[in-house]
Amino acid sequence: MYDISILKEQLAQPKQVAVVMHARPDADALGTSLALALFLKAQGHAVHVISPTEYPSFLSWLPGVDSLVIAAHYTQEALLEQIKGIELLFCVDFSAASRLDEWAYILRQPNLFKIVIDHHIEPEGFADHLLWDPKAAASAEVLFQVFEALGQKDQITLSIATCLYAGLLTDTNSFKNPNTRSITHRIAADLIEFGVDTFKVQRLIYDNKSLDRLRFFSFAVSQRLVVLSELQVAYFVIQKEDYKRYDLKSGDTEGLVDYALSLKGISLAAVLKEKDDMVYLSLRSVGDIPANLIAKNYFHGGGHKNAAGGISYLRLTETVDRFEKILKDLHPQFNFN
Repeated sequence: MYDISILKEQLAQPKQVAVVMHARPDADALGTSLALALFLKAQGHAVHVISPTEYPSFLSWLPGVDSLVIAAHYTQEALLEQIKGIELLFCVDFSAASRLDEWAYILRQPNLFKIVIDHHIEPEGFADHLLWDPKAAASAEVLFQVFEALGQKDQITLSIATCLYAGLLTDTNSFKNPNTRSITHRIAADLIEFGVDTFKVQRLIYDNKSLDRLRFFSFAVSQRLVVLSELQVAYFVIQKEDYKRYDLKSGDTEGLVDYALSLKGISLAAVLKEKDDMVYLSLRSVGDIPANLIAKNYFHGGGHKNAAGGISYLRLTETVDRFEKILKDLHPQFNFN
């Protein structure tokens, strides 16, 4: 499935390597990046793992996370000095430079061979080599198959397997999403054979909320949920003051959109989050509703058919009005279930 001859050539001798994930990383981006870094270090490579922004606190237990470099903590000059001499750059769980936000300058450094490991559709052309499968449920699934193709599946340790399982678990929504295939379950079974404690991983990811986060979810459901029954749409509007009121950290709104999508009769759900001078949108859908096209065509974003994200540079109230108008205009075209 994957052309790994170029990868073998790049890894034939020990190198200075950087692994970078997208901004505001989820468990797939973080877990897959850490798994790759652990694998490369065991092969004798010097590895820097970079996240543009903070990662969710509920993922702080992942093996290897202590070595993570948070780009937002550095000036551009200081970060480039830290990764000076890098020869090989792995881009994990993203294939569009915009997913790095203002840290996209990392991709523009000279003498870098760039390899993308990803499963999102419509990759851009910035990479020198793609290890990519849009049918894969997660980038963790792609990386596991790359290890197999390299003939180095036996090099997977418990730490690597745990990181990969976290990515697989979350990007499939506990194996409930339609992107879950038979091969996804086979890979999960293989990871369990490496010793992954699936109960522990589930608990640490889904049952590890702070009291503030739990209170925020209660507040959001009771005060910030909008239901447009006639459009089969439900969405949350999260204001700046909500972040301060509940001391929300990176990743604390993760999973909120699923509450809207779980409502009877709802086929498209969203969370609109006011942060800084922008509004971030997370979209989820069922069936043939193209969340990715809505994000791409109207909100400078993209993603998967049923899970996507975007950005609005309008004020929050203006974004909400535009969001509703777009859905009303598009509604006749959708094949709602």
